[in-house]
Amino acid sequence: MAGRILVLDDEENYAEMLQELLRDNDYRVDTATRPERAIDRLEEIPYDLVISDYKMPVMDGADFLKKSRELYPNLPFILVSGLMNTPELVKVANMSVTLVMEKPLDTEAFLSHVARFSEPMTEEEKIALQKEIESDGADIEVSSANYPEEPRFFSAVSISSKRFMQKAWAIANEGNKLYILEPIGGDAELAAKDVSQWRGNGDLPVSSFELPISNEEAIGKLREILAEPMQSTTICVRLTSISQLAQAAQLTDLATTELEDAANLLLVFILGTSEAGAFLEQAGDHAVVLPELADRPSDVAYYARRFARIASERSGKKNCSEFTPEAAYLILSHDWAGGYKQVQKVVTEAVASIEVDEAIPVEILDQVLGLGESPIVAPEGRLAALMDLAQKRYFEKEMNSAGLTAAELAEKLEFGVGIQTRDDLQSMSLVKADLAKL
Repeated sequence: MAGRILVLDDEENYAEMLQELLRDNDYRVDTATRPERAIDRLEEIPYDLVISDYKMPVMDGADFLKKSRELYPNLPFILVSGLMNTPELVKVANMSVTLVMEKPLDTEAFLSHVARFSEPMTEEEKIALQKEIESDGADIEVSSANYPEEPRFFSAVSISSKRFMQKAWAIANEGNKLYILEPIGGDAELAAKDVSQWRGNGDLPVSSFELPISNEEAIGKLREILAEPMQSTTICVRLTSISQLAQAAQLTDLATTELEDAANLLLVFILGTSEAGAFLEQAGDHAVVLPELADRPSDVAYYARRFARIASERSGKKNCSEFTPEAAYLILSHDWAGGYKQVQKVVTEAVASIEVDEAIPVEILDQVLGLGESPIVAPEGRLAALMDLAQKRYFEKEMNSAGLTAAELAEKLEFGVGIQTRDDLQSMSLVKADLAKL
């Protein structure tokens, strides 16, 4: 699978030139123009390789290398600079820089070195990415349903998370407010980071604060954030109850008239509640619901691998970036009631708990999750078991959200008259059993 490369250069044109060169050669590339932004990205995303300029204000390439080494002792690191003197070369060599290359770059040599540390996209990955970019988002009745490029922070691997991100971007791209209903421990702020970048904020950080009692205080907080030169104009505002939606709408109107940078402002209101119906009714066309992580198994897998790789590289346990098949099954079958943040906590603790450098075993995950000993499902039955869990969750969610009895849901889904109780639904065989044989 293709990895990811981070390019840091305070000259935006040079950073974009390197990004274009690498993308033309099928690499996945992120850029940053400030070292502190690059550090933020390293804390969130596992990279195969970092390519950094040396001469930069505030924090030079050596200081950035030092901080990067604190996070990832073995991360490949290429410094690109003009002529460096001997003391500078000795300094970065003592910090275990992987390679130093002089500007102007020898393109052929540069690409050959990059190929040592990162895998380019395969033809299949390029086709999949192109299809994602060109997807027409047919089920979303808005003209700008497609997001500009692959999200960097938020996982949009599953179908439901893709649809969420498409709709969130469609709303954000056409207005100055976005309401997100977030489950416990959700990853809405990661989505806001990607939206911020797509709106032209580059690598600027996205601020977040809880909505105060008065909008006068909220305007003061927004004014304070926007006064900072290195802050995104996409700002997250956390709500604590559904009753604050009316205040949030008023705040947006006030911000439009009272703030100088209101033309570029996007307020992302994030609310954690189970009252999806009331939320959508009050927030209207500016609202989108973030699916629970348990309903997005491919995103669970994506986040679990991300955190395992980050934790393993920081600890020097390279093999802990993988899971045994039994552990992978547990990751996919667990309900993750604590959401994205629980996955991060559990996987990070699991890596820290392993004494031997090996793939994360199911016993360690059981220990961290406090589950006792998980039953082992035979490999040939795991797909069917996962589908059975997903089917049960779907039935339960449909009954709860629509206020239906088991018999009423069975009638709605045309299951016949034999289903009368929740137990009847839970014990049903797979509706699409053939899919479990794939």
